[in-house]
Amino acid sequence: MIVHSLASVPLGIMADRWTRRKIISFGVLLWSLATFFSGIVSSFYQLLGARSVVGIGEAAYGPSATSLLADKFPEEKRAWVNSIFHLGMFAGGTLGMVLAGVIGTNLGWRTCFFIVGIPGFILALISWNIREDREHHEHVLDIERNYVKILFSIMPYLTILAGGILLAFTSGAIISWITEFIVRYHNLTVEQASVWIGSIVLVAGLSGIYAGGRLADRLHKSGTPRSFVIALGFTIATPLLLVIVSTTTTYILLISLFLGTFFMAWYYGPVVALIQDIVPVNVRGSAYAFYLFFVHLLGDTISPSAMGKLSDLYSLKTAFYLPIATNFLGGMLFFLTTYLIKKQNKK
Repeated sequence: MIVHSLASVPLGIMADRWTRRKIISFGVLLWSLATFFSGIVSSFYQLLGARSVVGIGEAAYGPSATSLLADKFPEEKRAWVNSIFHLGMFAGGTLGMVLAGVIGTNLGWRTCFFIVGIPGFILALISWNIREDREHHEHVLDIERNYVKILFSIMPYLTILAGGILLAFTSGAIISWITEFIVRYHNLTVEQASVWIGSIVLVAGLSGIYAGGRLADRLHKSGTPRSFVIALGFTIATPLLLVIVSTTTTYILLISLFLGTFFMAWYYGPVVALIQDIVPVNVRGSAYAFYLFFVHLLGDTISPSAMGKLSDLYSLKTAFYLPIATNFLGGMLFFLTTYLIKKQNKK
């Protein structure tokens, strides 16, 4: 995550200056090579290095891909398109965790890396041939030295960054510790908890991502900023998270987890579209790169260890109140973003 965060900024800036399909192809090829190499390592440090290189490949991919999608599709479909984009990433990540357990148990962990690494070489070749209408972006203004000043002078962008950090902290904490929480307080085995959580998160997450993109675009047409959908989703999810922590009934916990995941997943498509809505067209890659840098480095990179520390000092149940608080505050910041965008639009 640290490598991914640090690499996002220069590679995102490159997306605003170079041919994006080539950056995408490079990213896919690099992470596929690193993934394949992970299966043949002979030491911990080799494995650590290979996994770190995966972060560079992913950092090359995200900003260029979202910037290219913004050019390919009309503004009124922007959140929906980014939701479809994130459906693939979300489904791949969730299924990867489930399938890794099955494949790793039967064929060994090295085989897992070979199986998921090989298709990437084919996809790298395909992505090299993506049609991109502009080989070089047309610059409305010179941003070689001023792109940071341009981005960080946009107040809604700053509130998006702050809200994104809090929400990434929430997601990182819950994803890292929810299995242990259920095992510890609801007497399920790790296998039982993993199956239930994996199934719930996959169905609820995919449904929520799609619904959030559709709803954000629909409201955007009527003049409501896409940030409102993000704020609404996380605000509705807050009491559901409180139920998860406080209930002693397992099926109520699982229902609350399903609904909470559904509403929190509204965030994925609209947040990318939202950033693209408020920044100049020629800094979209840079804007999303800085967003990735801050939300990962200050959000989900530190939340698992923070939860572990609180669990050691008090209890895991007490620790879970921290991501609930950051979830609520993150939602409030996106309500503030909505207000700021509306205020600017009136000028």
